[in-house]
Amino acid sequence: MTTPDIQRLSAPDLPRVAALARTIWPVAFEGLIPADEIPKIVDTIYSDAQLEADMEAGHAFWIARITGRDMGFCAAFREGETIWLKKLYILPEAQGSGLGTVLTETAIRQFSPAREISLFVKNDNEKAIGFYQRSGFRVAREVPVVMGHMHFTDFVMTRPL
Repeated sequence: MTTPDIQRLSAPDLPRVAALARTIWPVAFEGLIPADEIPKIVDTIYSDAQLEADMEAGHAFWIARITGRDMGFCAAFREGETIWLKKLYILPEAQGSGLGTVLTETAIRQFSPAREISLFVKNDNEKAIGFYQRSGFRVAREVPVVMGHMHFTDFVMTRPL
């Protein structure tokens, strides 16, 4: 893998996150969320106002770049002794390249020391669940999630640090 350039983002950079989400989400959630709902969800949770509110609430955002191109992003925050990996998405052509691991480790370094890192993942997203399991995460519990009028069940996955 070419060594990625990991950039911590400031508020003016957040549209880059939204641009990546618009490309990644239709592929990542194909067959898991109705295709016509994906743009609505992305427009809501990746709006400038929502991303800025997340940042103001303590979320840090990073983008991974390879050869000058944005290839993936993550967001995380700390709550007590837990680091929450809020978002982790990699362009399909860069998946399997180690970027997800590099971004996760970046979040851990930023918010350490902590007892664990945790995340939410849709309970039928086998590809993402497999990645997290290979990264040492285990399912801790199932929780209901509401996004607008959509209702899901997510796993909360955790990894001790």
